[in-house]
Order: sequence, then structure tokens, then C-alpha cells
Amino acid sequence: MREIVYKLPYEFLSRLEQLYPNHYQQIINTFINKKPTTFRINYLKTDLLSLRKNLLQERIRFQELKFPAGAFVAKEPLRQLQETKLYKLGHIYVQNISSMIPPLILSPKNGETILDLCAAPGAKTTEIVSLAPDALVTATERDRIRYYQLLSNLEIQGAGKVSTMLIDGIWVRKKFPEYFDKILLDAPCTAEGRFFLHNPRTYKYWKEKKVRELSRKQKDLLAASFFALKEGGELVYSTCTFSPEENEGVIDWFLAKFNEKIEIIPFEIPIRNVFQGITQWQGKHFSSSCRLARRIIPDEFMEGFFIAKLRKLHSA
Repeated sequence: MREIVYKLPYEFLSRLEQLYPNHYQQIINTFINKKPTTFRINYLKTDLLSLRKNLLQERIRFQELKFPAGAFVAKEPLRQLQETKLYKLGHIYVQNISSMIPPLILSPKNGETILDLCAAPGAKTTEIVSLAPDALVTATERDRIRYYQLLSNLEIQGAGKVSTMLIDGIWVRKKFPEYFDKILLDAPCTAEGRFFLHNPRTYKYWKEKKVRELSRKQKDLLAASFFALKEGGELVYSTCTFSPEENEGVIDWFLAKFNEKIEIIPFEIPIRNVFQGITQWQGKHFSSSCRLARRIIPDEFMEGFFIAKLRKLHSA
């Protein structure tokens, strides 16, 4: 196993051990084995009772999770699940469990104006609409290929009412000044929480330079989100990476830039593999409020994730 682990970039492994000295080996182990397929219900097209019944009829063995509600672990290969009518008709959406949590923390409500800022391929957008079918949802994406993946998934999931825009998210500050009640920013990141040792494409791109480059992009998107959010509005920021520079470092910068105009909101995630945000990293100190953010460390089912929830107190 030691030889396999050292396929990962040395600098990444060193940083990970510094960050999680007591859970380092546990996290490394999750990079070795492929995670089972997980999926969630699409409430736009079915209900839990009907879904359970139809899964059994389609001969899909499953484990239903207590949290998130409506989430399942498939005991069958992904290919077999994709051949079912439930999948093809959009009654379910294949998605990692960790990825399902940011929309739940956002807590969308019918009638609210909601923005999914980096929306493709649409997992979280369709989840928002599934939870709040009468919300006024806008989804933006800058990459043309991914944008059309988003459109396809919205159609399959029955979320055709979503307003979509092929645009870099930084421009929402100009197009939607103080417009949205809630914003989800699942930011572009180094995706360290999704590394899989048997697929070099998941980690070969990683460099500390890439971490710094993406943290700058994340700050630009967060700043744009601030200006597009109504006073009193709420913002959920998430990544699927471990790097503090992309997580607490970005939130610390955001709090400092919009001092007294933004605050972190506490929330809880009812799972065992969750920890509070950190307040220092390699000699850099972050706001004590960063403790209110949450870090999910990967396990048998879940990828690594970071989530912070913020409220806009005043306009700039």
C-alpha cells in the first residue's frame, strides 16, 4: 500500500499529514478503494415510498441513509443503475453524499430567489429545485461544454423552470445587484477530496501553485456573490478540497474585506466524520469565526468537503 500512496504528490501528502495528523492514515485509505455508487431522490418526479418500491421492482439492492434524507447507497454497479427507468426518467440523481449536503445547509424555500453560481453539471441545482420546486432558481456556468451538460440534466430531472446563463460567475455582481435571497457557491477547487489512486487524472494536475491560483478565483467569485446577495441574504460556500488556502483562508479574506457587512452562521451536520474549521495554518492565523465552518473528512461513502454558511448584514 505504501508504494501506491506515494503515487500522490509528495507536497500534498505532507500538507495532508500536517492538517490531519490523527486521521491521516484513515483519509489515505479512502483514496485507495473506489466508493460505492450513491444517489438521491428527485422529489419533482417521485416520493420515497414509490422510489423504494420501484427500486425493488428494478432489482436494485440499496441501503437507505438516515442522513441526508432521501439518500441511498446502491449495492449494484453504476452501469446497472443507469439502465433502470428510474435513472433514465430522472427519478434519481447519482451524486456523492458529501455533495448533497451544501444545498441542505442552504435550506431553499419556495418563492425565494436562489443562485447556483458554478452550477454544472447540475447536481446541486437539481437538488435545490427538488427541495423547493417553486423557488426562482438561476444557474450560471462559464464552460460551454459543462453548460450543455447542465441543460441536459435539468431537462432529465424535470427542472426546466431554472433560468440558465453561460457566463463567468464574477459578472453576477453587475447583472444581479442585490437580487438573490440565497446563493450557493460550490467553488472550482483542487478537488483533493476526490483523489483516487487508481485514476491518475484525479490528482496528476495538483501543484501548490494550482492551490494559490484557485484561491484567487474563489475570492473573486465570493466577492461577486456578496454584491449579488440581498441584505439579510444567505450564502453557502463549499469546496471538495482540504487545502486551507481554498477554504478557511478564503473565508478569512472574505470576512476581512467586508468587515461588519458579513457574518458566519453556525450550523451542524449530523454525521461522525465532520470537524470544525481551523483557525491557523502554516503560521497564518484565520478569524476565530472560521471554527463555525465544517470540514467533512472522507470515509467509505463520502468525499472530503468544506462548507461555510454566511449572512450579508449590510450592503457595501
